[in-house]
Formats: sequence, structure tokens, C-alpha cells
Amino acid sequence: MTTPDRYDYCGLYLRGASQEAAIELTARATGATRDGCLLCVGTMEIEIRRNDNCTLDGADFLHWPIKMEIERGNATSHQVIETVSKILGHAWQAGHDAVAACDYEDELPDHGGYPRYRD
Repeated sequence: MTTPDRYDYCGLYLRGASQEAAIELTARATGATRDGCLLCVGTMEIEIRRNDNCTLDGADFLHWPIKMEIERGNATSHQVIETVSKILGHAWQAGHDAVAACDYEDELPDHGGYPRYRD
């Protein structure tokens, strides 16, 4: 059994785009191949779904409408950081709110976006 690594998983939350728009944005940002709501970047998998914990006010990013679950596969830590950074950058550039919740937020642009939405 392998020990979990800090780069194995990231939850990325998005507000301001539909699920289909989030899938298209992510595919453009990363060059991913698509199978429904699942995108693959090399061995990395990105599943983009409606957030089951979404609330109407969505004040806390954990309750935003779209959640991306990003799993590392066999990608290097550099590839993981680069991919998540591209998604964040494209989302912000498109005018959407995006925050990455992971153990490597400090290695992402604007610390994963969290400081942008703190009260």
C-alpha cells in the first residue's frame, strides 16, 4: 500500500459557470481529453460535477455550484501544480470565481484563490 501524497487530490470549486461551461473551460485550459464530465490530462483525472453541497447564497466556496475533483494518477507534482494553475488562471480570466482546496495551495497562483474570497 502506498502512502498518500500531498499532490494526490485537489477539490476545485467554481462559481459563475454552468457545468458544461466548466468542462469546456477546463478542456481548453489543459488540453484534456473528455468523456462526459470526466477529463484526462495524461494520467490525471478531473471530474466536473454539480456540487451536492451547493447552497443558494454560496457565500463559502465549499458551497459553490461546481466542484472539480482532480486526482493525480501517475503525474509528477510539477504536472499537477501546472494543471491546477492553468484551470484557476483560465477561470479567473473568464470572470469566474475559483478556489482550489488542497495540500499544495501555497504552490498555486494566489494561494489557490482562497485570499480572493475571504471576508
